[in-house]
Amino acid sequence: MRNKIQEPTKNENMVIKFLILLGIFSILNFLFFFLRPEFHGNTFLFVLLAISLFYGMIKKLYLWYNYSNISVPQEPIKTREFSVDVLTTYFPGEPYQMTITTLEAILNISYPHETFLCDEADDPYLKEFCQKHGIHHITRDNRIDAKAGNINNALNKIARGEITVILDPDHIPDPDFLDRTIPYFSDPKIGFVQTVQGYYNTKETLVARGAAEQTFQFYGPMMMTLNSYGAVNAIGANCVFRREALDSIGGHAPGLCEDMHTAMKLYAKGWKGVYVPKILAQGLAPSNLTSYFKQQLKWARGTFDLLFKVYPKLFNKFTTRQKIHFGVLPLHYLSGLICLINFIIPIISLLFSITPWKGNVIDFALVILPVIMSSILIRTYIQKWVIERKERGFHIMGGLLEINTWWIYLLGFFYTLIDKNIPYLPTPKENEFATNLKIIIPNFVIALLSLLAIVIGLSRDFTPFMIVMSGFALFNAIIMILGIYLTVKVTNENNILKENLNKKVLTELNKIRFSFLRAGNSIFGLSRFLALPLLLIMVSVSLGLKQKNDQAKWDDISSRPPEFSNEFYLGIYHPDRDTGTVAIQEIRDIEQRQEVNFDIISFYIGWDISNKNHFPVEQLEAIQNEKAVPMITWEPWIKIDSTIADKKETRSILKQISSGKFDDYIRYFGQELARYDKPVFLRFAHEFDNPQYPWSRTKGKLNEEFKAAWKHIFNLIKQQGAHKTIFVWNPWKSEDMHKFYPGDDYVDWVGITLLNYGILNQRGKNIPFRQLYQPFHDKLYWFTSKPVMLAEFGSIKYPEVDQSEWLKEASYTLRKGFSEISAVVFFNSAYDNNIPAGKIYLDKYIDWTTDSISLFQPEKSAIEPIKEKDSLSSFRSSPAISFKKPIKGVRYRKGIRWKDNYHVLSRKNLLRDFRLMQENGINTILYPGGNVYDHNILKYSEQEDIGLIYDFSRFYLADQLEDSAKMEETKQEILEKISELNEQPNITGFSFSFLTESDFLKPLLFQKCKKLLAWFTEVFTEIRRINENTPLILNVELNKDTNSLIGEIEKTLSPDYYGLEITNHDLSTLKQIRQFAEENDLQTFVSSIPPIDYSKQGIEKNSFILENWQDERYSNGLSFNGLLDFEGRKKQVFKKFDDEDIKNENAFRILKPAIPLLEGNKETFHALIYYNNNWSFSKDVDYDGIQFEWSLIKTDEYGNDLALKKLGKGPFIRITIPGDYQNYKLLLSVIREDSNYVEQSFTSLHTPLKKELN
Repeated sequence: MRNKIQEPTKNENMVIKFLILLGIFSILNFLFFFLRPEFHGNTFLFVLLAISLFYGMIKKLYLWYNYSNISVPQEPIKTREFSVDVLTTYFPGEPYQMTITTLEAILNISYPHETFLCDEADDPYLKEFCQKHGIHHITRDNRIDAKAGNINNALNKIARGEITVILDPDHIPDPDFLDRTIPYFSDPKIGFVQTVQGYYNTKETLVARGAAEQTFQFYGPMMMTLNSYGAVNAIGANCVFRREALDSIGGHAPGLCEDMHTAMKLYAKGWKGVYVPKILAQGLAPSNLTSYFKQQLKWARGTFDLLFKVYPKLFNKFTTRQKIHFGVLPLHYLSGLICLINFIIPIISLLFSITPWKGNVIDFALVILPVIMSSILIRTYIQKWVIERKERGFHIMGGLLEINTWWIYLLGFFYTLIDKNIPYLPTPKENEFATNLKIIIPNFVIALLSLLAIVIGLSRDFTPFMIVMSGFALFNAIIMILGIYLTVKVTNENNILKENLNKKVLTELNKIRFSFLRAGNSIFGLSRFLALPLLLIMVSVSLGLKQKNDQAKWDDISSRPPEFSNEFYLGIYHPDRDTGTVAIQEIRDIEQRQEVNFDIISFYIGWDISNKNHFPVEQLEAIQNEKAVPMITWEPWIKIDSTIADKKETRSILKQISSGKFDDYIRYFGQELARYDKPVFLRFAHEFDNPQYPWSRTKGKLNEEFKAAWKHIFNLIKQQGAHKTIFVWNPWKSEDMHKFYPGDDYVDWVGITLLNYGILNQRGKNIPFRQLYQPFHDKLYWFTSKPVMLAEFGSIKYPEVDQSEWLKEASYTLRKGFSEISAVVFFNSAYDNNIPAGKIYLDKYIDWTTDSISLFQPEKSAIEPIKEKDSLSSFRSSPAISFKKPIKGVRYRKGIRWKDNYHVLSRKNLLRDFRLMQENGINTILYPGGNVYDHNILKYSEQEDIGLIYDFSRFYLADQLEDSAKMEETKQEILEKISELNEQPNITGFSFSFLTESDFLKPLLFQKCKKLLAWFTEVFTEIRRINENTPLILNVELNKDTNSLIGEIEKTLSPDYYGLEITNHDLSTLKQIRQFAEENDLQTFVSSIPPIDYSKQGIEKNSFILENWQDERYSNGLSFNGLLDFEGRKKQVFKKFDDEDIKNENAFRILKPAIPLLEGNKETFHALIYYNNNWSFSKDVDYDGIQFEWSLIKTDEYGNDLALKKLGKGPFIRITIPGDYQNYKLLLSVIREDSNYVEQSFTSLHTPLKKELN
């Protein structure tokens, strides 16, 4: 269906221009981002990529320029009759029937005219036909100037009409052809009138379709805009010329692009052209690749020739619009060179493992997306003005055909440069297909090179970027293969279907096809209607996301709060009288009545050091029978008569405990806990800062005495083997509670007493949950990330207090705002006689009981049913397999979480790292496997003779332990990987990591450990069947529980080595672990240690693995625990490993301004150097060869390093103080010419007015 072409309305014109402005803005935004120096990769490839992108942008801008002023000329009133000559040509070899059909159509033109056949062959058959039909037949005895010479021969000899029409012999004019064009010549300035060059064979082959598609936009909106610019292009197929105009330029201009040449000369003479957007004649598009290539070579060579030879001569005679048009149009054929560049970039990148650009891929996508969407939506909107509705679309076949023609365009350009002529031959008009295999050679070479580059490149360097490059190379190869297919086989979409499918199927396919067409038209109409708002939204969203992404790297970077388990434990303390015991039957009734399940049942016992049998085993077993975990609040109520033997005893209870006075009792209690051998919460000396309790009374420093007593009890209990005892540290108030904290190694949970006394509060009214808990929340993260238990929780039951509403609000607030709270134990007592001092309360007891416990019931109980010990299969590596040589290793964590990691494990980077390791005596890496970089790591570690401990910890996730199918799948993945690694000669060990408290909370951790042990037993057994010689390593965290953990593991699993991971610089238990291992004939080694601790306790004399090779930089996190800094330079800590003399080294520090900081002020920070036994300003020291680099580090409120920004270089730096300057640190990196190391100094921006929590 032909489109009724009308000029854009005023509103449509505004939309077009605004769409184009948005497109231009998108391009400028992209170029600003793309050209940033820090993103430049390999210089050669970057230049090639920039050329390709610049060409693409210029091409888009030229298209949009030619869309911006569409006009449709009004057909003028015919004022007079013109004598008309209609000329067509014949060249030897062209089909007779095609020429005769055209001549017959010309004869049928209604407007009076003379018909001429310009016959290059003086063909007798055509000559006879012309004589019979009154057609002028003319020939010549030379072929000078090709088609133009043939036309001019007729013009000079016999044609004398005022108007000359030139039709190609394949173009069939409509009867009203002249009626629609002649009236425009009423304007004496009009030199030619051009109509649409349509095609009637577009369905014949894919080549014909693609060739036609390339013209749809040109003959539609582009030529209509050229109407407005006065730069309409003449097309020789069906152009109408004023004879006077042709005579003024010496006749039809010669050349391979004689029509464009003619138009240029006419414009230079001051004539005008008009474009009539109507299909008044239709011809044949080239139907096979050979014909198409011939046509495109002729056009490419011809337009370049005009650009280089004719355009400069006529330049000054053109209008500005004509200068732009005839200067830019020929550059279309430079696409051959650009396609070659696009082929070369991925091939070179893959073969040489280099990259043209190294920015963030997500950022690139966000800035290129508006450009792509601009191109799509502008094209969609502008297609209202294509000539026929069926021409609408994205013209994919035309684009693919153009890419396949790259070498033809390039050849045309090359021929122009060397001034090589090619003969003018008409485009073949008949589908006489003959395979010409020569024309597929360039495309075949590109396809082959692309596929080879993929194979070689990925085997050489398997990184995400190389995978992307492989995608481009594969895409290029597929397009080239399509060209080869079109060369060796004529493809007609309809014939293929007709020949291979029956009629019924064809009917159904036609229905589907028409459905797609209808849907496409609907989408087209909708997209036209929504083009502007869609593009506005797209640009705004992309810019917004890009800005958000940029801010997420600095201004709005997300903090990394301590990770708390999603487990939630519900507990209760419910006595039936004024004692610390609990009523089990009543608890059962509460569970049934309120539809809850308690994971923890709490009770209280006081110390009775005179009673050796004072251990509540019956209560523990009763609670266990309820499928809950007991919590003992263990209160050191020391009776007076227990110290009667020592009348002079004046020490506090806590000091007596730490001095060992009650060790026998503590040991007994610990032994009973060990004998019980099930999880028990032990809440010792709760509310130690509450003066009402006797254990808080002392003449000394209560905090120090408490910590000493706590550690003493902890160690004694653990020494008795009570390793399932879970210690709950419970302060009374938030103020100064950090001073009482004994350290994470001695605490499992933090307990908080959180009771709403309602009318008994100081102000006599309810205090909201958030207000009660917030002070604890604000201070806890300064010194611990342990999970929090509300160990005594509730709200008073009293008429004036809406207990249910308070608890409802508390439940909501707790779940939404305080993720660290992982347990709530209701103080569900009606027998509390602890009435706040100074308050009048008439009842004997405070009643805390409630019917609203279900508000806190989790969806799933955190505690799984506690079963008796299952009989587990066991694994024993006997005899244990040892390392073939001592391990001097390092964890190679670069590239983990590759999507947001700044490090890329490319071939170049790996070779640099591994060679540096070899130079410094490092012989092994521990590598976390299951990564996109596995191929590279395995390949180049073997090549550089670096031993590899392959770590499988990333293969299994702690939260999948309950999914037996998933764990079985994971086991098979591990076994498959082991089978692959059997062929890897440098494999030193297979590493696995055990669970830690960061995976699960105690007591669930105990149960999960048991499940993981059972799974490990299966996995290790299967591994040993397929690999008998590689040590199996189980990594465990080094802490107070490590001995007991290894002892528990050894009951069912005996790996070849236990890897000891040191995470907090605490090596105090290392000697003990080594002794334990020696006594039990176990092999251990330090599998992770901060480099700074490397030389402690003789670690360097044994096998060891340092914590990290290089500092890491993620999208929202930094680490400074590597041997190398972010830039890959050796850090000062490397000296310990190099065993270099570190004496007499210059020390550097940062001097902060000695004034309060104010937001927005600029302050100066100086580098100090320790020189000649004095600290001096670096700028004042005459010390050449020192370079100072300053960086700003942003942290979150938890102290985590989040992001780094380089500030500059020099002995001092001026910084604009940010608003939250307490969350920033300054890094000074010092590089000296006479040293191989970078020295670093850190400092906070501000000096606190008071000491902060630590």
